[in-house]
Amino acid sequence: MPSNPLVSGLFFLMVFPVFMANGFSSPDTTSHNPKFQKNLSLLFETGPMIPKNTDWGEFIDNGLNYTALDLRFGFKNTRKNLYNRIYSYPTYGFGLYTATFKNDYIGKPNAVYAYADLPFTKTFLKGRLSYSYFAAFGLAFNFKPYDPDYNPINQFIGSYRNGYVHVGFSMRYALSPWLDLETAFGLKHFSNGSIKKPNSGLNFIPFSIGLRSTLNRAYFDQSSLSDIPKFIPNSHVNLWVSAGAKNYEIGGDVYMKWGFSVNYLKQRGYKLRYGLGLDMFYAGNGSLPGEWGKSGFMDKASFALVASGEWVLKKNFSIPLGIGVYMHRNYFNDEPSAYYERVGIRYRFSKQMFTGITLKAHGFKADFFEWTVGYSIFKDKNSY
Repeated sequence: MPSNPLVSGLFFLMVFPVFMANGFSSPDTTSHNPKFQKNLSLLFETGPMIPKNTDWGEFIDNGLNYTALDLRFGFKNTRKNLYNRIYSYPTYGFGLYTATFKNDYIGKPNAVYAYADLPFTKTFLKGRLSYSYFAAFGLAFNFKPYDPDYNPINQFIGSYRNGYVHVGFSMRYALSPWLDLETAFGLKHFSNGSIKKPNSGLNFIPFSIGLRSTLNRAYFDQSSLSDIPKFIPNSHVNLWVSAGAKNYEIGGDVYMKWGFSVNYLKQRGYKLRYGLGLDMFYAGNGSLPGEWGKSGFMDKASFALVASGEWVLKKNFSIPLGIGVYMHRNYFNDEPSAYYERVGIRYRFSKQMFTGITLKAHGFKADFFEWTVGYSIFKDKNSY
């Protein structure tokens, strides 16, 4: 048993259901079946940092020893609805994260986040071995940010609070009906979206190992998907406006940056929409250092053609994705490359209206967080 009281308590919470179990018996599949099956995971995490190709990046990486604990509480909906079935009953939940880098420059961050874990349909070893892919988004805090006098080495992170992103793949092996051995491999990213410079971002390739405990019995209908209606293709025209805060230079002011976007997406199945779009970005104030000033409209605006998509997880919830290529850009608007990427979350609170947040970045360098509100034009004849 671990000597740390907190870890010991969490360990007890995870293994206690094993001693309460009554074997592999199935639950009552009638109205007594709970709406959610709950699970609790505790993972130990370590892995290398993806260093920046700079002297200060290599200096920090050489003295870094990254370890973390990840506690997740998940809810697996048992209802036999369309998206539960086609995604093999995914788990959604929230987590708590704490880490140390064991150096004097970055800090000891903690994080709170929401996550989605989507299993692969096929299992192995008579159902004991399973795989899934996951994504987590949240807020991290307790960093030791850059300071020109007291912490000039850390040019990765310029703020105490930062966005938290973790994506990857998991493998689970059932030790009993109530306890799984769990491992994961993926990519972890910390960034403040250039709200405060410096903001090169911290990136890790973490490996996790731990235990996942199932806290209650539940039944999941595993019948064939042959009765799911064939999807009726449709088209979406989406228009949205976005706004975010942008800091251009260390110690400088923070300015608003705006985005105006439209895209046309085809949807031929329940899971994916894809198509093309146009973006316009407008930064009326602020610029990188140099002998240059913003005068006319074209000095403040950028335009891009975007390969767009939406990964649909539920009827009203999706992951927007995009790769944009500038047709006109301004280096002094902190747009250093000819292309950019976009990823985030989107929620439709009515059939036409949606909101969400996305991160626009050039490589691993964030441009800004886009807080969006938009409107969709489409006709959907499908039943969900």
